[in-house]
Amino acid sequence: MRYSSILSLLAAAGLAGALAGCGQSGAASDCGQLAIHDAWVTPAHAGSREMLGYFTLRNDGSAPVTVNGAASNAFDRAIFQNKAAAAQSANNANGGAQPLAPFTVQGGAEMAFRPGEREVALYSPSRAYSAGDHIKLSVICGSQHAKLTTTATVRDRHGNLPAAGDSEDAADRQQVIKDGRDGGGAGATDDSKTAN
Repeated sequence: MRYSSILSLLAAAGLAGALAGCGQSGAASDCGQLAIHDAWVTPAHAGSREMLGYFTLRNDGSAPVTVNGAASNAFDRAIFQNKAAAAQSANNANGGAQPLAPFTVQGGAEMAFRPGEREVALYSPSRAYSAGDHIKLSVICGSQHAKLTTTATVRDRHGNLPAAGDSEDAADRQQVIKDGRDGGGAGATDDSKTAN
């Protein structure tokens, strides 16, 4: 009896130790040591319900990090797009951008999202955002879909805050968001051409 009790205790202790060891050696966060730097978002043009986000992703770790997508609570949808690939394509049927498939940022490397190259298309903002406003943006990493979040500042395409007298365009943007309409002008964006 005593022998079987000792074996039971040793087996239970071994199992507990093994489980404790598993907990201590658990996988690192899906985003690893990925960091988002210099995030900014363009204001929507009059008649458009699309804004564009830019930043640099830098992986300060040694392990590669897979980025699956983007998200923001301030918009209905956020999609990575590749403008450079569309510019090189003979068929520009995607409205000037192609969806960017999940990608990997290698350890010690960085990936820049810049106007005319890569961008985050942000569709249907929850309200009108003006220059100087702040928006939370997230990238979604790895198999567990962890979120790495940063705060982006609304700026013009050159990264500058516009002059204070730019209120007429801001008022029109506010009305477009409020009405949920698309003005259909030169600045209007058809979400369906860039979303799929």
